[in-house]
Amino acid sequence: MDRKMVEATVKVDGTRIPVGLMNVGQALELPRESGMRFSHPDGMAGETEHLLTRNELASLVEQRAS
Repeated sequence: MDRKMVEATVKVDGTRIPVGLMNVGQALELPRESGMRFSHPDGMAGETEHLLTRNELASLVEQRAS
């Protein structure tokens, strides 16, 4: 799961701004920012509208590891 690609985005003045494409492990290592969201790892990074919070992404990783 750590190798799946996600897009990290942050909300600035009401607009979602892409931060970059990275694997799930890298995404979870980013500094905590309010408004930070990640594309769902089952979708195409940068193409899905299904966004997850850091906690949701971490929970998904834990579920799939067990």
